Amino acid sequence: MMRNEKGLLLAALMAVLLLHLCSKSEAASNFDCCLRYTERVLRPGRLVGFIQQLASEACDINAVIFYTEDKLAVCANPKQPWVKRAVRFISQKVKRM
Repeated sequence: MMRNEKGLLLAALMAVLLLHLCSKSEAASNFDCCLRYTERVLRPGRLVGFIQQLASEACDINAVIFYTEDKLAVCANPKQPWVKRAVRFISQKVKRM
């Protein structure tokens, strides 16, 4: 039963994140893209999620957009080793839920 509750919680969190992202890009002219990468290395423990931005879709650069505990969106270079580690960390954290 506990595992089912965690699954429901994860689904609810993902739905809230999706709704939040959709509300920010109501129209194509309102769509926000990462134009440059952060210079800072973020600690994985402060990150709560991420999405990938692909240059082949709507934006000029490939990026990983991290979401922090403080509800900030931070653009990072997907080729950087720390970014790859953070993506793995968050993905494994979500799988454990």
